[in-house]
Amino acid sequence: MKLLFSTFLLLMSIALIAGGSAAQVDDRPIFAFRNGDIWKLDLAGGIAQPLTHWDSNGGPILSPNGAEIVFLSLSPEFVAQYEAGATTQAGGAAPANIWVMDVASETFTLIADQTGASAAGILRSLPNWSPDSRQLAWLQLDPGAQTLDSAQLLLHDLESGAASTLVAKVDLGFQASDIRMPSLRWGDGGIAWLHFDFANGGQNPFLHIQFLDPTSGEMKQYDLGLKETRGNTVRDFMWVKHLGRSLMALQIQNYWDVIDPQDGSRSRLSAPPRLQNRNRPGGLQLIPHAVEDGRGGWVIHWHASSGVNIFDTGYRSARVNRNYRPALSSDGMAMAWQDDERVSLWRLGSAEGSQSLAEIASRWEFPLPQPFGLVWAPSEWVTSDSLARAQVAPALEPRASGCDLAPLLRPGQQAAVSPGLANRVRDSASLEARVIGTIEASDVVTIDTGPVCADGYHWYSVRNERIAGWTAQGSDGAYWLLYHVNCVNSPPIRLTATMRAKVSDGYALSVRSGKGNVGTAVLAVAAPGDTFMITGWPECDSSGERWYPIQFDSMLGWIAAGSGDYYFIEAAG
Repeated sequence: MKLLFSTFLLLMSIALIAGGSAAQVDDRPIFAFRNGDIWKLDLAGGIAQPLTHWDSNGGPILSPNGAEIVFLSLSPEFVAQYEAGATTQAGGAAPANIWVMDVASETFTLIADQTGASAAGILRSLPNWSPDSRQLAWLQLDPGAQTLDSAQLLLHDLESGAASTLVAKVDLGFQASDIRMPSLRWGDGGIAWLHFDFANGGQNPFLHIQFLDPTSGEMKQYDLGLKETRGNTVRDFMWVKHLGRSLMALQIQNYWDVIDPQDGSRSRLSAPPRLQNRNRPGGLQLIPHAVEDGRGGWVIHWHASSGVNIFDTGYRSARVNRNYRPALSSDGMAMAWQDDERVSLWRLGSAEGSQSLAEIASRWEFPLPQPFGLVWAPSEWVTSDSLARAQVAPALEPRASGCDLAPLLRPGQQAAVSPGLANRVRDSASLEARVIGTIEASDVVTIDTGPVCADGYHWYSVRNERIAGWTAQGSDGAYWLLYHVNCVNSPPIRLTATMRAKVSDGYALSVRSGKGNVGTAVLAVAAPGDTFMITGWPECDSSGERWYPIQFDSMLGWIAAGSGDYYFIEAAG
């Protein structure tokens, strides 16, 4: 099966090069933002054209029912001041108005302007649609009349045209010289946004997530235990359908947590959430797989799933949020994304081909919140029923006998908590010691001291950026702390030395003479369900995948643990 990768350059001349494969794509147009204007790409008719000529728009965001698009537009007063040299603002949020475009008629309605603003103008976040597409919510601040702890959360009803205040006083938290309005997320679980600030006179940074029930007005705030100034901050967040509920998914480094807005409880996902067409859930699902970039950051590799088949679409993005999120076609079988001046297209099952438009002239553009947008058909984030992994481990009972598990770790090594449960952390190596917190599944810690055998368990003193204390190694043949090596193209570690494992269903794996597929020989082929013994620590190959040394029958060799988000082997039980 070949994959189609078509590239479209947004152009001033607005003429598609004839021919190609655009006829294979359904006839709903793509709406894209570029150089401050909203563009329409009519793939069926082979035409691309700007729908605005204002040079100062940001967005667009499609309503859940696909009928309307909302976007920001810099206020004419601010644009005039900027062009006259009266303001030198070069970043953050700028005074903006809010517009709604009807997709069918391509007509525009101004729903929020600068009426009543001070000379500094009103700063607004990008609006978010209610799940039923009937309302819009946004944060706004008049910096000339208010302080940073006095922003407002507003609600606009599309049918009546009436605006109301949901929250009269919202604290925007810490801001640098340029004010950046928080991004809102509105789903079935309510309206959410992140809040970053400092405590104790600016010494301790903290990151909260705020949840608002727009019906009752109840607001809840949960400390995420992360530091906005460090690498483990929340990179992106969105509402997901998870086990029949609407929960908030948080991307942290290369893993995802879900948090319940009702009580703040968190779980670790064993795989990223998936983006699908809201009206065609049987179509493609897009998977954002985070891969380390070698500089301490992460690049999102977008894969497309169709049944059991996984395809690399070739799209790479810095994040998952609306700046970089791909759009799905209305038939659910194609995706498009915007990369600088290009709109690129990938369709399942099509022959390779390409199209392009001639280059557009560069025009003035002022940075708006999330300025690069692309919409095609309504979409939603989902997880599968098997992805709830992290929960508090069951309470341990003291043992009369000695420690049953051989201690495998030593000080100076790193360890990861095995998938499935979270390890309790205590202030000393004893079941009588005070519980001071937990280490979530797949979290990595450094071993400082240990092992210490007490109450029938081996204990290690561990630490990471969130917590430090003592935790148990495991029980009844199951290791909860696993030797960790970070192989960037493999899923989180879940097996360790001395464990018996098996090949997962659906895979047949080569047992090789060394780690990796390059420069090693195939010694045997292990079929689904075949078992083997892990004889030592895992290692990464040159492609960033994790391999284990094993004994397969009487043969010694190496076997791959998995690739991307997928496991090839598992514990034999």
